Amino acid sequence: MNLYSLASFFATIVCVGLGGFVLLKNRKNSLNKTFGIATICMGLWASFPFVTALVQPDKRIFFGRFIYFFAIFTPATFFHFICTALRLEEKKIEWYFVKLAYLISFLFVFIFLPNPYFISGVQAFAPHFSPEAGPLYLVFMYFFAILCTYTVVVAFGIYINSRGYERNRLRYVFFAFTFAYASGIMHFIAIYFHREFFPHDFLLIIYTVIITYSIFKHRLMNIEVALTRAGIFLVVYLLVLGIPFVFGYKYRLWQLATWVTVILATLGPFIYLFLQRRAEKILRKEQLSYQQALRSTSSTIMLNKDLNKLFETIVLNVVDIVKVNWTAVYLKSEKEDKYLQQYHRSKIGEVSLPKEFTSDSELVKRLYNSKLPLIGEEIHSQELKAGLVVPCFIDSNMASFLLLGDKPKGKIYDQSDVNEFTLLSNQFALAIENCQFYSQERQRQQYMRVASLDRQMAGLAHEIDNPNSALLGSLGSLELVLDDLKEVIPTDKMEYLKKKIERARFNSKRISKMITSVREFSRASTGEVKPLKFEWIMESLLNIIEPQFKYNGVNFIQELPNEEVWLRANKVEIEQVLVNLGTNSTQAINEIWLKGHNTPESKKEITLKAYKKDPNILRIDFSDTGGGIKKELLEDIFLDFVTTKGSAEGTGLGLSISRKIIQKHNGKIWAESEGENKGATFHIELPIANDLSQEEKHQAEVERGGQGKKDMFIQDFPK
Repeated sequence: MNLYSLASFFATIVCVGLGGFVLLKNRKNSLNKTFGIATICMGLWASFPFVTALVQPDKRIFFGRFIYFFAIFTPATFFHFICTALRLEEKKIEWYFVKLAYLISFLFVFIFLPNPYFISGVQAFAPHFSPEAGPLYLVFMYFFAILCTYTVVVAFGIYINSRGYERNRLRYVFFAFTFAYASGIMHFIAIYFHREFFPHDFLLIIYTVIITYSIFKHRLMNIEVALTRAGIFLVVYLLVLGIPFVFGYKYRLWQLATWVTVILATLGPFIYLFLQRRAEKILRKEQLSYQQALRSTSSTIMLNKDLNKLFETIVLNVVDIVKVNWTAVYLKSEKEDKYLQQYHRSKIGEVSLPKEFTSDSELVKRLYNSKLPLIGEEIHSQELKAGLVVPCFIDSNMASFLLLGDKPKGKIYDQSDVNEFTLLSNQFALAIENCQFYSQERQRQQYMRVASLDRQMAGLAHEIDNPNSALLGSLGSLELVLDDLKEVIPTDKMEYLKKKIERARFNSKRISKMITSVREFSRASTGEVKPLKFEWIMESLLNIIEPQFKYNGVNFIQELPNEEVWLRANKVEIEQVLVNLGTNSTQAINEIWLKGHNTPESKKEITLKAYKKDPNILRIDFSDTGGGIKKELLEDIFLDFVTTKGSAEGTGLGLSISRKIIQKHNGKIWAESEGENKGATFHIELPIANDLSQEEKHQAEVERGGQGKKDMFIQDFPK
């Protein structure tokens, strides 16, 4: 027994043991099956020096040929495993080569193996036994070399076109293959040149450990770390086994060898762990740094109360800390069964990312099944080239998920990254829940506040209406008294008094009109949609908001359609949208004037232009000369609690509610602005009710009262 035989023994044990374990772990998986068979064949081939050293000389040729049964199938099974690992199922030509390799192997077994011109005997040379090769053995060696070379060419072609996770997986294959191929070459050198440079079967141990690890854990570790661990393991246990071997077999100090074995076997694991941690700390210095920063982010995101700010914080932190190419966050829609993109950031220019994922999409299903981050190829999407997907679950529901691009320089996400992002996702899920609760609570309080104001407005309107009605009655009585005194009061004085009474009556009626509109506006909407004319909405709108325009010195210009436009709408809700736009515009104009940004050309002006965009669509353009809107906020201003006003002026709900109302009416609303201090225009499109019957129109006018007579007050006093 010598070091080479010992290497043969350990290689056989490791290869057969791990190969069998992988095979039995999942016999239905083609990768497990092909690797298990190939590695068992390699391990049994590696047993040649060990087995032939144990058996009697007359039986060495028999056992040698028996072992070479597995050696002959090693190239074919290994090529089959590589093709499976490279996923070449769709490339038919490679699978024809696999079948051809097995066919050649069977021919070798039945024709070459029993023939003495293949293995003529077992030769003994220092330091161990090896096959005595005949002329046919050269054919087998060429077969081995050609198949291995072709394997390298195919694998390299795939490697240069791969990225991220896939490239790292192929690195495992290449590095492991290098050790296996080197072991085979050294075996042939020993046969033909009777020289042994190194106990090459140890290389098979490294190959087996790397590939076994890659099958089960390759998505969780960088190849550099895997090789470092394997190298440290090999060095430590070569010392643990080698030092006792020197004392025991070379110097015959059996007692000392035993004690050294016990001591080193005890210290070996501790030495291995110590060296492993030190080496990994050096290799993963940068990774450990950003993981510490991620933990810090996890502990602070709970402070966010605004959902949009939370998304922005998460995305920007991941991009800046982990240095990934891009990051995007998706949130489950409350109304639709899909996940919508909320925020994204890219360091490599524009990246084409899906705006939404449906709940029945493959990615979402896989996230629900795993409930853990998915890495690289686990995402199973040809279109989505993401490096990592991190789900965020609240109880059993996935509220959101993060998409991360590749790391720079081809680095991969490993198990430590998965652990950190799992922790981050847990905190992120809680932060989302807190933001949603806070948003709902703010919205509930705001709605309660609005409802309270509506009740106060209705009560105030009632209190104003009572004395106003009394005033109208008193004016009538006063007019009757004046008629009785027309003989006493001079004619010119009488005409003056009559004009004053008429003007007072006009203003009193105007107040009544305004009170009626205010009552209707403050009344809780039933949500019922009815046929109505657009001019009826405008009449009530002017009664409500025109005093505000005049008080603030705003010139209101309106351009209305010359023809009747009928809608199916809820009058109060559409008025609410227009009143909100008018209020916002007035505040925007006042703000720009208070800040002194106005110029001599500036005007306090609001324009409402309504027209038929086409026979089926009513378009309303609501423009102002106010402070304008930043381009990046044109879409965000319609989100809950997003406002460009000060905290004392706005709650950020008006435009959000307006969009919901317009969408409820099957319409659209959006904003345009050239930038700050350049005004803004809000566009509304509503479907025209062209299918209304005359009976429906008549009934609407009856309910309206006055048969739809147009009675709009657009001036202070009669002429």
